[in-house]
Amino acid sequence: MTKRVINVMTALGLALSLGACSQNTKNEGPDYADDEAMNVIGQGLSKRFAIVDTDETGAAVVKKGVQAEIDTDSPLKNRQFEDSKLHENVISYINVLDESMDVLANYQYQSAEYYEHWEDVYDKRTQILKTFVDKYGLKLQGEDQETLDELVANGASAAKERNEKETIDKMISSTQFEKKDDGYGNFTYTAVIENTSDLSFENVNVVLGLYDADGVKQESYAHVKTWAPGEKVKFEAYSNCDATEIKPMVDYFNVAD
Repeated sequence: MTKRVINVMTALGLALSLGACSQNTKNEGPDYADDEAMNVIGQGLSKRFAIVDTDETGAAVVKKGVQAEIDTDSPLKNRQFEDSKLHENVISYINVLDESMDVLANYQYQSAEYYEHWEDVYDKRTQILKTFVDKYGLKLQGEDQETLDELVANGASAAKERNEKETIDKMISSTQFEKKDDGYGNFTYTAVIENTSDLSFENVNVVLGLYDADGVKQESYAHVKTWAPGEKVKFEAYSNCDATEIKPMVDYFNVAD
């Protein structure tokens, strides 16, 4: 009887122990990276700053700095996140770092083409960093924080410019221009467009892609000096192209302060 009782108690104890382990594992849940992500991003930035802030210059130093960030941040790609938007931003940031390496690999360092593409990835990168700072509390220390502040300031400016461009592009690209036959092979293309935004535009130049029946494209330009919020203006262009298809696109604009 004593032996049987001991065996039963041992089995019961083992079952309880296994149950407790199972319960603890269940309570721990997934190993989310949300609380670590900004620390990792910050480490990557500090490593990059330390490399590029030396007396060395040239493409090799820039590549080394970008690679240091990629090596630090890449493990986050395979981590689980509870906040799906944070995860999306982290992946986007790592992708932009990869794009930076592509620019360094594909264009001669400091050439006109290099600067054009580098500025694009720089703007995208700083906009994401601004999101990390504003929404997820990214912070660094000392001079690294000062550098981050400069990057975030660029991100704010880039985001503002992107919003302005997207706003005017949407109004122009959705507009249908009307064609008027002026005779002698000349045509006038016009559209009255209302500024439905809260932005005051100046020196708006619109290029019309005019495609004739054979699909041959010509271009003509319509211009207005000022375009205030709520104001309707007439965009008018002239051409000898008898267009069967018209594609308007913003060529240039300013936004009034």
